[in-house]
Amino acid sequence: MIVTTLGTSHGDHTYCRFNSSTLIEVGERLYLIDAGAPVEALLIRKQKRLSALRGIFITHMHGDHIGGLPGLIKLLLKYEEPGQHTDIFLPDADGVPALTAWLQAMYLDLAVPAIDVDITAEGAVYSDAGVQISAVGTQHIQRRLVDQPLSFAYVIDAEGKRIVYTGDVHSDFSDFPSIARHEPCDLCVCEATHYDMAAALPILADCPIGKLVFNHIGDQWHGDGEQRLQKMADQLPFPCAIAHDGNEFEV
Repeated sequence: MIVTTLGTSHGDHTYCRFNSSTLIEVGERLYLIDAGAPVEALLIRKQKRLSALRGIFITHMHGDHIGGLPGLIKLLLKYEEPGQHTDIFLPDADGVPALTAWLQAMYLDLAVPAIDVDITAEGAVYSDAGVQISAVGTQHIQRRLVDQPLSFAYVIDAEGKRIVYTGDVHSDFSDFPSIARHEPCDLCVCEATHYDMAAALPILADCPIGKLVFNHIGDQWHGDGEQRLQKMADQLPFPCAIAHDGNEFEV
């Protein structure tokens, strides 16, 4: 597997990072976690064949994670190839009519054979010949009177390897995915904005992680702050990297 951190910023674009989007390649198949703007441009810049995009998995409905989705859908429809199909997983059913309406406002139709929109629920959400993807609820989005999670981490199993992608987590880090605490993973892609890093590092140190990549990088970890974060991460018992737009990690 190859993991490319297309966009690595937090809630806003920064001087050196775009909004969140991460590409996973398994053979010739492509899978995308989050679709922050300008995801379609970043895929084109990487010269990726959009018809190979099998699944898009949105961690939560904040704009920095989904704002580029309409433009990406436009390209999927505009350059559709025979047999092409993409499943889009949204974490909130309320997002479906909103997305449909916005696409209609751009004179695009979501009701086409090339695209299916599904609602994410905890547990196994997607599988094909190359990959199995499961969702784990987080507490980043909390809404009263809603029983099911509205934000998710994702676990990707392929080629005998495992990736845990945390998505955004709660400020106390209590919802860091349990599976990454107790079961080995080859790569953990962990957000680095919404919690106290000093409090999180002892928790991470006890996890059976092969390699950690910090993503969704907060302002405090830009510029000189990046060296401070790297120095903190170097205390962990496994290799760590701080993601930049366009970085590639082989798993």
